[in-house]
Amino acid sequence: MQPDAAVAEPTLQWPVPAGWKHETFALPPEFAPEFPYHGTEDLRFMPGWSSPTAPDFWSYDFVWLLDDRPQFDATSMAAALTTYFRGLSTAVGGAKYQFDASRYRADVTAVPGSAPPRIAGQVFTYDAFQTGLPLTLNVEAELRSYPETGQFAVVVARSPKDSTDPVWKELRATAAAAVVASRTLGPAPLELYPNLVIERE
Repeated sequence: MQPDAAVAEPTLQWPVPAGWKHETFALPPEFAPEFPYHGTEDLRFMPGWSSPTAPDFWSYDFVWLLDDRPQFDATSMAAALTTYFRGLSTAVGGAKYQFDASRYRADVTAVPGSAPPRIAGQVFTYDAFQTGLPLTLNVEAELRSYPETGQFAVVVARSPKDSTDPVWKELRATAAAAVVASRTLGPAPLELYPNLVIERE
C-alpha cells in the first residue's frame, strides 16, 4: 500500500488518535484491481498494529467512502473482503512467503434488526507484513448513508482479539469519531455481541 496516494479532495474528516498511524488511498486499490467499490479508503492503525507481540497487533479501523451505494449483504461483503485481503497478502508478501490460496475467505453475517445495517464475523488471511503466518481477524462493519452528499461509508473495525478485549473499546470509539461533510458518521456501533456492554460518552 502506498500511503497518502493522490486521490480526490477528501470529504472525510477523521482525527488520528495519539500514537496511531494513518493512511489514505484510492479504491479499488492497486493491490486488488478487481475490488468492486470505487472511492477512497482511510485507515487508522493502533500503535502496535505491526508488532506481533503487541496487544493491539493487526488492530485497526478503516472507512470506505463511496459515491455509489455498495452491496452490503453478507455474501457481497464476504466477497469484497476476500478479494481485498487476497490481493493485499499477495502484493505484500507473495515473494517472501508461501500462502495457501484456499485460506482466503470471510465468514460474516448480518446483525438482525440493526439500523444502520451491520455485519460481523471473521476474515481468514495471512500476516503478509511481518510473519507470513495465518491470521484470523474479527470484524465489525456498518453501512452509513448521507443523502445530502450522495455518499456512503462502510465503517469497519477489525482485530485478531476477541470482541470482548479492551482493544475493541478504542477501535469502536475511533470509528465513531469520523466525520463526513461536517457531520458525524453516527454513534458508536451498537453492540454486536449480547454479552458485551459498550460504554458511551
